[in-house]
Amino acid sequence: MTDLIDALKGNTLFHDLTAAELERICKLIFLRAYPEGRTLFFEGTTGEVMYLIHAGEVAIIKTGTDRKEITLATLAPGSFFGEMSILDAQPRSASARVVRDAELVVITKKAFDQMLETDPGITSKILIALLKTVFSRLRAADEKFKAINYAGGGAPAAAKG
Repeated sequence: MTDLIDALKGNTLFHDLTAAELERICKLIFLRAYPEGRTLFFEGTTGEVMYLIHAGEVAIIKTGTDRKEITLATLAPGSFFGEMSILDAQPRSASARVVRDAELVVITKKAFDQMLETDPGITSKILIALLKTVFSRLRAADEKFKAINYAGGGAPAAAKG
């Protein structure tokens, strides 16, 4: 359990949790090794698992209409992904592939729902941290779109008619 607690401590979602809270969570989740090249999930499929990277790297990939893969991000230890799948029932918005042998903390929707029911205080701390990260990602994506728009000679969306 010590490895799992160390993995959680290294992730922003769990910074505000006490040692006792981390121990409670560790009873519901697990740490698993994945080899380089392993696809964890495919864009468009349903999912009920999110991952935290303890070691290694994972690429988040979109497939274009021309079937070419575009790497949206390469995530390192301390990052998490797949979180949307435990919060809604929508298909995966991208694929995830291990690009360097990885140790990942696996959190299933079932485990998350159980935490929400039995430990709402712990789960609310995790959700607040999750929302902060998601908002940060959204702001970064918005800045990229603004940069693309300016580079293309367009005016900001708000300035257009």
